[in-house]
Amino acid sequence: MRFTIDTETDSYEDAIPTVRAAWTEEMLRAWVRSLHTVEELDVVWRVCAQPGPPGVRGQVIAEYISPELTGKPALTALGIVSRRMNTAARELWAWETPFVIDEVKRTRTVDRSVAAILLDALAEHPLWLRLRHHSNPPALGS
Repeated sequence: MRFTIDTETDSYEDAIPTVRAAWTEEMLRAWVRSLHTVEELDVVWRVCAQPGPPGVRGQVIAEYISPELTGKPALTALGIVSRRMNTAARELWAWETPFVIDEVKRTRTVDRSVAAILLDALAEHPLWLRLRHHSNPPALGS
């Protein structure tokens, strides 16, 4: 990504949002690059494939990334994957994954503009062709 700030015409107030937006995009891309398992990438893809409210339920994500598991074992597996994703975020000086997690509704959502960046970064990841959606697309909207 490249951006230009003209120090003669751009004010500090004009420049800061540009810098912040570029850093945020680079952090999102770096976060995706730091994920090392197909399961982690599957979670990102599954949430980004249906961005915004009402959100993708944890159970749907859990059974999507671990189709051999159901119920509590699937949610436990999702919890393990989520912790690894949070660890990757902390290593990049971010507090958590870029998803909004609603504990009451047990859903995960993501802003559409963030989803677009994450999906683009996923397509560049070496594990992209191994993601589940290539062979078994989920029923979006569930």
